[in-house]
Amino acid sequence: MLEKRVVHPDHPHTDESRGDSQLKEFKYGNTTVVIHSPLVHMNIDEKKKWFKDELEKGNKVLKQMVFAVAECYRKS
Repeated sequence: MLEKRVVHPDHPHTDESRGDSQLKEFKYGNTTVVIHSPLVHMNIDEKKKWFKDELEKGNKVLKQMVFAVAECYRKS
C-alpha cells in the first residue's frame, strides 16, 4: 500500500505573469500541460548547474522535493 505524503512549501506561491517567454506547452492526449519555468528552455548541463546552485543556496522547496523522491526509492 502506498503512503500518502504532502509537501508544504514554507511560503505561499507568489507567481506573477511574465508573458509567454518562459512558457512551454505539452499535449498528452486530450490534456494540455503548461509549464511556466525557465528550466524548460535549459539544456541538461544548465539544468544540472541550476539544481546544484539552488541546493547550495538552501532552496527549501527543492530540498523537500529531493527528500520526498529519496523516500520513495528507500521504501520500495
